[in-house]
Amino acid sequence: HDIVLATREGQAVRFEEDAARPTGRATQGVIGIRLREGDEVVSLATIAPEERETAQLLAVSERGYGKRTALREYPLRGRGGLGVITLKVTDRTGSLVRLSPVLGEEELLVLSEGGILIRTRVRQVASYGRSSQGVTIMKLGDDDRVVSAMVMMADEQIDEVGEELNAQEMVNAIPS
Repeated sequence: HDIVLATREGQAVRFEEDAARPTGRATQGVIGIRLREGDEVVSLATIAPEERETAQLLAVSERGYGKRTALREYPLRGRGGLGVITLKVTDRTGSLVRLSPVLGEEELLVLSEGGILIRTRVRQVASYGRSSQGVTIMKLGDDDRVVSAMVMMADEQIDEVGEELNAQEMVNAIPS
């Protein structure tokens, strides 16, 4: 699998899972991305090898901007670097809230601090290059901001999966 770590200030690093060597429970682990002063990791995305050619990364900012960018625009490097720009963070866009892997058929749920929730199809979010700001996906008041974004299967995908599973398999598929 590929791993992509993204920071609040719009940086992201992509590396192969094997680059993060196993460590013991009592250790600090390994560095995934080097952070600049005041920055922090906000997302971890994993991409299966069979999805590398078709996968995109969906970025959502705290001022309601979003975009999709092809995974191939993110260079595969070793872990521990400062990363590359994934979202041009400005006063207009606000900080990065979420970076999620998508294939295009999913749905996006975005929640604001003021309690506004929108649901839209991922394919309706425009595709742009890594260093762009994206487009408005949620209109917010001056004192409101996006606090969370989540990608989920579209209803049609859920129906298809449900038809393939019998009732007991569906119960077993629900995480406890």
